[in-house]
Amino acid sequence: MSVYIIDKNAKEFSDDKIDILNKDPSINGNKANSLANEFKLSEEDFNKLFLKKYGIAYIDEYFSSKGLNYRIISHPYETDTCFEKADLLESWDPLNVIKALYFEYSVDHTLYAVVVPETGCFINTIRLKEILNLKGSGFLKKAQVLPEYMSYGTCSPFITDNDIGKAEGKVEKIIFDLETLKIKKKEKLIDDFSFGTDHRFSMQMNYYHCYKMLKILYPKVIVKKNILNLSFKEKFVRTKGRIKITYDFESINYKTAKFINSNHGYGDVSIMNDYVDELDIPKVLVRNETAVAMDSN
Repeated sequence: MSVYIIDKNAKEFSDDKIDILNKDPSINGNKANSLANEFKLSEEDFNKLFLKKYGIAYIDEYFSSKGLNYRIISHPYETDTCFEKADLLESWDPLNVIKALYFEYSVDHTLYAVVVPETGCFINTIRLKEILNLKGSGFLKKAQVLPEYMSYGTCSPFITDNDIGKAEGKVEKIIFDLETLKIKKKEKLIDDFSFGTDHRFSMQMNYYHCYKMLKILYPKVIVKKNILNLSFKEKFVRTKGRIKITYDFESINYKTAKFINSNHGYGDVSIMNDYVDELDIPKVLVRNETAVAMDSN
């Protein structure tokens, strides 16, 4: 992986010289898998290369004006899931990789997005309909039409004005998790988001600051709700002086997921995976390592 950041002292490239992606060892065929490679770009080149073509230059306007840190990361392989990106980022907990799930309401085909950390559990669409207070007999399903500059595997909360103005596939609400916002504001770590349509790149910024930025731009669309609730079945067995406790989580909130992830690796831990879908816990969750820290101010 390579890191792209804005450096106000960097010289701008001429239009015929901005071929820096061909020099990136992560994506030019060398498959470099390290954050050791860093490219410093002028603000203009950074926006031209990554943001303007997707209509999301507002990201730089906000973060630069606030003096907040954010960066672009290139990956040696295309990724479709949070677990794949966490695996490439090595020491990162999947809870620091953010997924944006777009659901379509069957009645009017409007879109509703949930932006949450990867806990390993699916979103309960019946409960989501209740949270959104959607009336009628309709149901929420996987979106068949996505916002303009997104593809399956690169969905993000970074919408444009066109996405909230069109008749079909209009983005009605984008929901961030309330508890996660409170905790991540205090953590001051960066989180990994997809953006645009290129599966080789991701954007890293703090979850809370992402919400604050989008709330200012789209106050009627961006909301915060208690999305990640705690719902599980517990089985407690005490026999012959030994205790066996098993949990079956249907849904898990950020605080509990963080506690569980931090305890993997202590004692005799047995993990079984079939890698069928995101409900399964992949090997990255058992690594007793700390998420990459970067002060997000």
